[in-house]
Amino acid sequence: MSLSLKQRVGLRVKEARVARGLTQEALADLVGRTVEAVSNIERGRTFPTIETLEQLGRHLDVPIQKFFEDVEQKVSDRRFVLEGNLKILVRQLSNEDLEIAVKQLAVVVEIRKNCS
Repeated sequence: MSLSLKQRVGLRVKEARVARGLTQEALADLVGRTVEAVSNIERGRTFPTIETLEQLGRHLDVPIQKFFEDVEQKVSDRRFVLEGNLKILVRQLSNEDLEIAVKQLAVVVEIRKNCS
């Protein structure tokens, strides 16, 4: 089953919220929605109105178009989710740990190149 537009946008909203260190409760308060509404948006159960998208963008410091990056099946669903999860994890790393992670990924890429 492929991810719907609602699910892909919801994952981007969640990614932006986590990047800002906000809980769903805090974001709900900022945009004047319920926690359930924010949760439903993030899980792709409902699609936010344009007004809600504007509020989300403003309070998450994200241009609205960012919520729609890569939503057009240009990348597989699995890759879309994995890249979003990676972005969330990367933002939690210190600069030193991020340097280590980048070096580790570079080694994986190099090994893959040499194996093909």
